[in-house]
Amino acid sequence: MKSPDKKPWVMITGGTRGIGKGLVEAFCAAQYEVVFTYQSSTASAEALEKSLQEKGYIAKAYCCDGADQAAMQALAKALIDERGAPYALVNNMGITRDTVLMRMSGEQWSEVINTNLNSVFYATRSFIDSMLSEGDGVVLQMSSVSGFKGNIGQSNYAASKAAMIGMTRALALELGRFNIRVNAIAPGYIATEMVSEIPEKKLKTIVDTIPLRRMGTVEEVASLATFLACPKNAYITGQTFVIDGGLTA
Repeated sequence: MKSPDKKPWVMITGGTRGIGKGLVEAFCAAQYEVVFTYQSSTASAEALEKSLQEKGYIAKAYCCDGADQAAMQALAKALIDERGAPYALVNNMGITRDTVLMRMSGEQWSEVINTNLNSVFYATRSFIDSMLSEGDGVVLQMSSVSGFKGNIGQSNYAASKAAMIGMTRALALELGRFNIRVNAIAPGYIATEMVSEIPEKKLKTIVDTIPLRRMGTVEEVASLATFLACPKNAYITGQTFVIDGGLTA
């Protein structure tokens, strides 16, 4: 068991914007110590860290390219040495490089797979041994409805997100006997910076296809994440929770 001087902490990859930022804020509000990573958004990371600390929360940002296995291993070792095993690992980092397959370069394919999928393996592999030693913990994968429902121009993104769902199921079977729970969240269209880049006319057409006739909020996604991490919900594992306003109904 954890020593009494080490508080439960959560590791979130890609935590400076959009859903990632919402996750960091929600887990802090749920009284966890939070460590989050960023790759290049130094100003945003520092601003978020300062804002949360001013509210009395414990949050710390680290610059780390999650698609670099050696970098993630080094960060994980340093954090485990300092804090012990994380209670939860939230694999959130992700990018898009949208274009139809006929025009997609090998670089566009590899960049998305490396960032969205390989990073999940690198982070999980780097932290999981310490979590196994505790005999308790949560792994959350931030997937997407694109893993279920195809989008034109997103073969690379959809492939990465569908693979995260398959990985979630396999890991749940592997880790259940160690009391490690593994679940995935598949958001639909959420009001983030990424979605705001969609042209207004196209976005309206998209919203009209959603039964609830609106986009989701970052807060709604983050609330689901903290629900799944809560020890009171410890009989849930191996599942993918779609939060899309009925888009895939």
